[in-house]
Amino acid sequence: MPTQTTIDPKITLLTEKELIWQVILFNCNCHTFDEVIEQLVQAIGCSSATASQLAQVADQFGSVKVYEGEKESCGKVADTLGRIGLLVKVTQ
Repeated sequence: MPTQTTIDPKITLLTEKELIWQVILFNCNCHTFDEVIEQLVQAIGCSSATASQLAQVADQFGSVKVYEGEKESCGKVADTLGRIGLLVKVTQ
């Protein structure tokens, strides 16, 4: 008789596409707040007020998560932010 294996139902295997990815923006002190704000608005479609808050957090703490989603969409956001030389990282 074959042996049965029980799998813990709490364990869920996710594909790379299903994993949550995030875009981290790093403070580089080489762009003005206005440049960073404008690029954030373009990249993630947020308001100028939200972009300003994100830029301030990056300035104060060195980095900030600006976006999360699928790997492909995070890559697009990172590319848009990187167009003006902003320092970004896509990570899980």
